[in-house]
Amino acid sequence: MGRLILQRLLQALPVIIGITFYVFVMLEFSPVDARYAGLGLYASDEAREQLAEEFGLNDPVLIRYGRYLGDLSTGDFGLSVYGDRPVLTILGEGIGISLSVAALALFLATLIAFVLGVSSAYFAGSWWDSTVRAGTLGVLSMPIFWLALLLILTFALANPIGVTWFPAGSWVPFSEDKIGWLRALTLPSLSIALPVGGFLTRVVRSSVLDELEKDYVRTARGMGLRDRVIVRKNVLRNALVAPLTVLGLQAGYILGGVVLVERVFNLRGLGWKMIDSATTGDFNIVTGIALVGAMLFVLSNLAADVAFLIFKPSARESS
Repeated sequence: MGRLILQRLLQALPVIIGITFYVFVMLEFSPVDARYAGLGLYASDEAREQLAEEFGLNDPVLIRYGRYLGDLSTGDFGLSVYGDRPVLTILGEGIGISLSVAALALFLATLIAFVLGVSSAYFAGSWWDSTVRAGTLGVLSMPIFWLALLLILTFALANPIGVTWFPAGSWVPFSEDKIGWLRALTLPSLSIALPVGGFLTRVVRSSVLDELEKDYVRTARGMGLRDRVIVRKNVLRNALVAPLTVLGLQAGYILGGVVLVERVFNLRGLGWKMIDSATTGDFNIVTGIALVGAMLFVLSNLAADVAFLIFKPSARESS
């Protein structure tokens, strides 16, 4: 298992480097000038040139990218041209919020998919199955930002009964108030979890239905075992292999959703900082956040691969 994990990490290294290179090159064609971001529109030409020399902005893009990779190898993410602060410090200020939203969204999506997908397959053809399928289609057709606005209107703003269950546009650190932290996270995470959970519900339902039609299930039923026992002890272990693989791929969708909901709910996480930095020309922060996002995506897919190998040991030899 350790050898396979190391192999996956080595395979992911070119992907991470490729993503940072793509972001670095695309930012080169941005109309925003980092020298104006750092000094403002009314700075003198001499001051701008001094800033460009300090940050190496006049060097060719390949030279700057090579220097950036060299700094990364020592753990140096560079400095922000807007305020001259270490990028790593700025990332540390927002990564807790973004990871909290993403982790809770992943948990809620997995819970939704497991409960609804398995029950929908178990009662296939019933009114419950039809309701679940219609509900998942409904949430899949809604963009994340639109769903977030609906949740705010329903649960965060004044309603006919005068009860506000969850805040919108505020953040409470976990160390200060655990309940307040969870309430602040619920609506942003749910905005992402509903469409992801809706998609995964369909995958789980299809996988469980396919497993229920196999010969060993019919044999177990012929031996007098109840369906609930068969599903719990045999079907679920085999049926959840495919959803686990899909769940790893959904990590990219979740990370993209975090960027949207942070703007809607006014959360100062990495998504907020990335949009602000892109519009103001603070490209070191944009590249750093892209690198962190790529690493999180790789690690989530690695976790899905490990879970796949745990649930299906026969795949280890082929790997």
